[in-house]
Amino acid sequence: MGAFELIEKKEYDAFCALYLERSHLQKEQSEYADLMPGNYTKALIGARQYETLVSFCKKMIAEIGENSPKIDRSSSLFFIALSIGYFELGKYQEAIQALQDGSRAAYQDRPRTQAPGILYYEATMLNDKKAKQESKKLLNARLRNKNTLSPEFATAKFLLGKCSEEEMLAQIEIHPPILKERAKVQALFYMAVKAFESGDFDGYAKNLKDACELYNSVPTVTLEFEYHLSEICRSRINS
Repeated sequence: MGAFELIEKKEYDAFCALYLERSHLQKEQSEYADLMPGNYTKALIGARQYETLVSFCKKMIAEIGENSPKIDRSSSLFFIALSIGYFELGKYQEAIQALQDGSRAAYQDRPRTQAPGILYYEATMLNDKKAKQESKKLLNARLRNKNTLSPEFATAKFLLGKCSEEEMLAQIEIHPPILKERAKVQALFYMAVKAFESGDFDGYAKNLKDACELYNSVPTVTLEFEYHLSEICRSRINS
């Protein structure tokens, strides 16, 4: 069994414990190949270990900077996870700053839209107009001179009001299986954010529910930050 199966089974604490014990063997033994720092951040979010998440991400960001002073090898992954940790700890300005820093990282998701997309979410939850404008500015820059019919730009277009929910969902349908569901969990999460923004709280709850239920057919959606954010937001409704 690959270690990532623990995340797929939502055995987050078990993955975290295994990472701390065996991650030094990640490159030496195939059974531990999944014990990568990025997977550890997802497990920490799933386990709601936010203080550990913040400390780990700050450590990783510092180490990457120290180990590659001549070449920028920064990764938005750690800035996004850092922001989620700060946000859940109520450190909202630090959370916003982490995403702004992450939007400038050298290594990002291919369309470079995830950090500004999650910035849109946090700005919406906080009713932070300045942060939302920054998110829109970044997303517009990502779309400039790009083939916006590509499915990887669908959520950015939706957040900017350049396509409808139906058009966004149709655009991501051309993804192959598994990638399609991973893209759909992102789409449903941002549909929830937009519903919240407009005061449609029933729509907000429904889209979060639909995003979370994708797990039942494709557990690999646990790779996506937006899946974990959907679960976090839904837990607030149900608490």
